[in-house]
Amino acid sequence: MSMLTSDLLSLGGVYLKRGLRTSLVMAALLAFVYMAPAPAAGQQAPAATAPSADKDAAPARPMPRLPDGHPNLNGFYASSSGPDTPVGATFGPRPPRTGRNGANAAKLRAEDPNQPPYKPELLAKVKELAEFESKYDPAFYCKPGGVPRIGPPHAIIQAPGMPIVFLYQVISGNTFRLVPMDGRPHNPSADSTYYGDSIGHWDGDTLVVDTTSFNDDTWIGIDGWFHSTALHVIERITREGDAIRYQATLEDPNVFTGPWTMNPRIAKSTTDLIEENPPCVETDEKHITDFGEKTKTK
Repeated sequence: MSMLTSDLLSLGGVYLKRGLRTSLVMAALLAFVYMAPAPAAGQQAPAATAPSADKDAAPARPMPRLPDGHPNLNGFYASSSGPDTPVGATFGPRPPRTGRNGANAAKLRAEDPNQPPYKPELLAKVKELAEFESKYDPAFYCKPGGVPRIGPPHAIIQAPGMPIVFLYQVISGNTFRLVPMDGRPHNPSADSTYYGDSIGHWDGDTLVVDTTSFNDDTWIGIDGWFHSTALHVIERITREGDAIRYQATLEDPNVFTGPWTMNPRIAKSTTDLIEENPPCVETDEKHITDFGEKTKTK
């Protein structure tokens, strides 16, 4: 039994132990165990990407690949909390000054030049939603984070002939997404949902996930960043050594003046395991914090 196979079986056992009951996850694991051919003796990994010109950069490592030649994204990934992180995301470290309640975090977010390109007539609505964030933000009412607010997956499972599986540990309830890789189009009769209808393909060594059919009961970011049911999200995930680089581009002709690409996120490989969260508890309006107060310099 190969090390990768053993690791995947161990991973599957964790999901069963923690109560993430989805037969699709275990099917993916078993499919990998019984369907993936072993590499030929002496087989060389494909050549790594050319190293960075930065003389201080760490030496480039060969891209880990599966027998089908595609990058091996299997594993757990700790993504730092960012402005698009749902309330109560708990998987991975929270870096200083970027969390919802960090020192002047709201001020720093407001000063970021990369803001969503809302139509001028909608800026007042964004401001109002941001001013009373904890009254209007769906995440305060235990609603799912949605895409792309949920951010990089906390675990990825690949197996031949199966959709790629994304797993997330979030306070609204641990969840999963399935990304078919068989070339199918979007489902024209798909219901509008929190996480939409996703399909995937490879662009070189980058996994591209195309998602439509959203409801409008989520935000794309903390500070009043709402969207409509016309939202279309393209996520790009690239393995970089022991981490993945995640970036999302959004289109929403109902509220945006054009496409918007969010700041990239880096999610580092970790040995931490996804655990079952306690039930989400709604936040009442007595805990509202005014946006202007949050941006003041202390």
